[in-house]
Amino acid sequence: MKQTLYMLFCLCWLGAADGRAQAPDITQERLTEFKDLTLRRVNDLQEYLTVIADKKRSLDERRMAIGLALDLFAQPDGRKALMQVSRRDGTKRTLPVEQYLNNLMSTRYSDVKLTFYDAAVATDFEKGTDGNYHATATYFQDFQGFDTTGKMLYGDRTRKDIAVTAKAMGPYKDVGQLDIKVFFGDVKVSETIPIPAN
Repeated sequence: MKQTLYMLFCLCWLGAADGRAQAPDITQERLTEFKDLTLRRVNDLQEYLTVIADKKRSLDERRMAIGLALDLFAQPDGRKALMQVSRRDGTKRTLPVEQYLNNLMSTRYSDVKLTFYDAAVATDFEKGTDGNYHATATYFQDFQGFDTTGKMLYGDRTRKDIAVTAKAMGPYKDVGQLDIKVFFGDVKVSETIPIPAN
């Protein structure tokens, strides 16, 4: 009898310990907050890209913008996010985000005009098989490169999709709530429309 009670006590204790260790479910309200946060971060990324491309800005400003943009893509596992870009011949190229940002800063065009022609959008977060929550954020970008005379040499209008992940980084010890952070992943080109050169 004592042995049975002891075993029941151990099972109950382990169950309670497991309950404390498990992360609480994420409410729909919090998932909506993640979506809002994602859109704010996309807007930040757009601002950083505009600064990086602007050759009238100082190199210090542009380098600082690169650092801030890279922070949005920083993954806890150290994986490097990739950026897909459209090429002049109509093909696509994929390179690390850091390389893309540095290329944008040092582009061969004398002047670059980078604008965003529509509001960014994001899908709802959904739980994946990996236990994290995933969404896609989309932004719409106009790129125009000019020579020294102001003639546009290349231009395109591109829709880009960012893989976004909300990851639980561990519970707050004092309140038992999850510390969840949002990370940008790979960026893919979903549509490119050439802008005719003048």
